[in-house]
Amino acid sequence: ALPKILSQTAPAFCMGSCSFVVEKSKESTARVVVWREIGVQRSYTMESTLCGCDQGKYKGLQIGTRELEEMGAKFCVGLLRLKRMTSPLEYSLPSSLLDIENELIESSCKVT
Repeated sequence: ALPKILSQTAPAFCMGSCSFVVEKSKESTARVVVWREIGVQRSYTMESTLCGCDQGKYKGLQIGTRELEEMGAKFCVGLLRLKRMTSPLEYSLPSSLLDIENELIESSCKVT
């Protein structure tokens, strides 16, 4: 659910670039070890680049601090949305608050 949320809210995140397959070459990575040895059901690795994007509104642009901060903020909003989806009784605040949070993030992380 988290990758799907991020694909809907974070312009620098691309669901098409995600891979959820455990390949032999990835067996020693943190996400696979955490899944196998500790039993964390959904362990992810988020990778970044400084070279630039080949999709979305950042296509052809070099990634900088502002875009990385935006992704971090969108990730936090995504975690909050995921928590609200899985525990609706605990987090029964109006969903419009998330829209306000998103507007604040977008206004403070605009690419110039």
